[in-house]
Amino acid sequence: MPKIVDRDQKRVELLDAAVDAIAERGLDGVKLADIAACAGVTTGAIGHYFRDKNDVLVAALEHLSALLRSDGGSAMTYFHGDLGLFLPTSDAARRLWRVWLAYCGVAPSSPDLLDAYRRFYSAIEGDIADHLRARGVGDADQLAGTIVAAVDGIGLCATVAPDLWPDERQIETIRTLLDSLAVPTHSTDSAPSGSTSSDATASDHTPSELTGAPS
Repeated sequence: MPKIVDRDQKRVELLDAAVDAIAERGLDGVKLADIAACAGVTTGAIGHYFRDKNDVLVAALEHLSALLRSDGGSAMTYFHGDLGLFLPTSDAARRLWRVWLAYCGVAPSSPDLLDAYRRFYSAIEGDIADHLRARGVGDADQLAGTIVAAVDGIGLCATVAPDLWPDERQIETIRTLLDSLAVPTHSTDSAPSGSTSSDATASDHTPSELTGAPS
């Protein structure tokens, strides 16, 4: 009897492998053979799900964007009780940040990648703005953009110069920003189990692995 393949699940596995390969090889150096090796399949098998390498790379960026929004394995750092932001304060998050920044260098010259980036930033700012509005914060859209820009800047600095931007400095900088923006604390909610809460330093927590992310 022929083996039944869950195409959606297999596609996710291939995209996980693509993120893994990019983390190891970089965006310029990664080849379909590297992705296939990480996934334990042949390059021909990848062709059943993607048209070519560019199709894989665009889909991998969209997959990465979903991981950065979903907090599937509680890899986010939580501020003011329940505002989850994706800072490179765990092994899983640092790995994804390296891949994210690898894409940053080539996206401006690739319309497909640039479109994926624009969709992500629109979605993540919308998520944060909705969260702020639910807390009664005025001008939520503007503040959301400020928070996203701050996370981007800190993530870049902490990824390329981790000795200058340890976990504690990242957390304290974001906490100071949120306080200056008068973002209210929602003390009745707590961060999901296994995540990092800004109520304590990152060193007080064991980094959690992001489910589905490459290890």
